[in-house]
Amino acid sequence: MELRPWTLPNLLTFARLVALPFLISAIVEGQHMQAFAIFFAMAVSDFVDGYLARHFGMASPLGALLDPIADKLFLVSTFIVFALKSTPTNIHIPLWLVLMTVGRDVLIVVVALVMALGLGIKSFPPTFLGKANTFAEISTVVAILMNNIGRMPAWVADVCFPVTALLTIASGVHYVFRASGIIARASSGSPAPEGGGSGAAPPSGSPPS
Repeated sequence: MELRPWTLPNLLTFARLVALPFLISAIVEGQHMQAFAIFFAMAVSDFVDGYLARHFGMASPLGALLDPIADKLFLVSTFIVFALKSTPTNIHIPLWLVLMTVGRDVLIVVVALVMALGLGIKSFPPTFLGKANTFAEISTVVAILMNNIGRMPAWVADVCFPVTALLTIASGVHYVFRASGIIARASSGSPAPEGGGSGAAPPSGSPPS
């Protein structure tokens, strides 16, 4: 299948990947307004590339692979940098939450690779819990960025931490149960149900969110 790398949505995704080091640099250097501006531009580009792909026939296998990878790199990178005590930020993400979210992501990637490479299962449609977990993680980053520029009280981030933790556990457990069912059916030769996936990965076979 043709990857179609030079579509506008893909170029916007590439731009987000290029912008990520600048975002991390701004956070580490305490340039709070600059960090928020870069984040806002990345968020707008994410919305635009998704809208173009869905509504203007610009979707491509490469875009379906790169978009969730770009989102996951953004979340993992910002979670780690905001957990570092040396980072000049008003609020730090607890280390236990970072370990929990990264651990969940590693588990999902490993299971997805086993299913894709071992059983040829590459379709993992998103579920509500997977999307809710991603939303909670993004909300956590937004709360910290906005607190750093004086536009959001600290208690919002304090609420985001336990909510993100609960959704991380729930979506991770849900993923394992769904994946186990799909693997069992595939091993027995039974077809997987329509839309039968686990967490939150697009049909491209990229790691779930």
